[in-house]
Amino acid sequence: MRTALLWSCASSLYGQNVTKGDGLMKVLGVCMGMVCCLGLTSAWAFEQASENILDKRLTLYGGAQAYQADGKFGFIEEGEPDVKVDLDDLGLDEDEVSIIAGGIINFGRKWTLRLDYFGYHDDGDQTAEFDFDFEDAHITVGAHIESSLDLDVYVANLSYNLIHTDQARFGVGLGVHLADIDIEVSGTATAGSIVTDLGTGKADVLAPLPNFYVTGAYSFTDRLLVRSSAGGMSMSYGDWDGSLIFANAFLEYWPFQNAGFGVGYKYLHADVDYDPGSKKETYDVKLPGPVFYVTAGF
Repeated sequence: MRTALLWSCASSLYGQNVTKGDGLMKVLGVCMGMVCCLGLTSAWAFEQASENILDKRLTLYGGAQAYQADGKFGFIEEGEPDVKVDLDDLGLDEDEVSIIAGGIINFGRKWTLRLDYFGYHDDGDQTAEFDFDFEDAHITVGAHIESSLDLDVYVANLSYNLIHTDQARFGVGLGVHLADIDIEVSGTATAGSIVTDLGTGKADVLAPLPNFYVTGAYSFTDRLLVRSSAGGMSMSYGDWDGSLIFANAFLEYWPFQNAGFGVGYKYLHADVDYDPGSKKETYDVKLPGPVFYVTAGF
């Protein structure tokens, strides 16, 4: 009954029939927006029940993650062979340190919104070990490759707290990972003093990946706590076909009432295919690695 009501509300809001896939993205956006707007009103009226860090209305963090990254990418024109290249093929580092940032907003006792940002940015050069095409770049064996990869991931997860005590939290919800991926590959071939330009290929995608979300936290003392979350989803909609799996665990210590630091581990695997008909772009990225961050709460 509730599911039918959600689809009905989304259909009326958008003035069209909502179908699964595209409809799920619209319902997700509408529901998260409505809850956030309603929650903002009650969030600041909510009285902090204790000095426990979990009761902070707003918690912010910033730090770094040391990735052991893995990625495979393909740009396949219609009728061409399916050839994919990985980070090593493009001369990109698998070990990379990048910034992370985000925040947690408690809307009263029941609703929590978590926002996160992380990314991977690197450029490199390599000698091609096999022939491959990447859009307008036609790379041959022995060619000199120059490449760059910029990956930014923006995350919003909204959860409903099924358990809310002075020490523990457990919630379930929905969210979305918005992955902004830009890849550029160029090559040159040298024969004696003659240098031949093999072209430049560019591919970029802004992929919204919706996800189910499970989150929990436990406070050992008013200063020491653990947080964890996990989720994922696999679905197709429009020109997109993708899957997402993620899991995080953090240990935080707050030596001060409004400031602390944390360590943990984050894992993400995103596999996205974009096929508008004339071509197919594939992006398969894994970003596991430890994190360190400082945090502040109000």
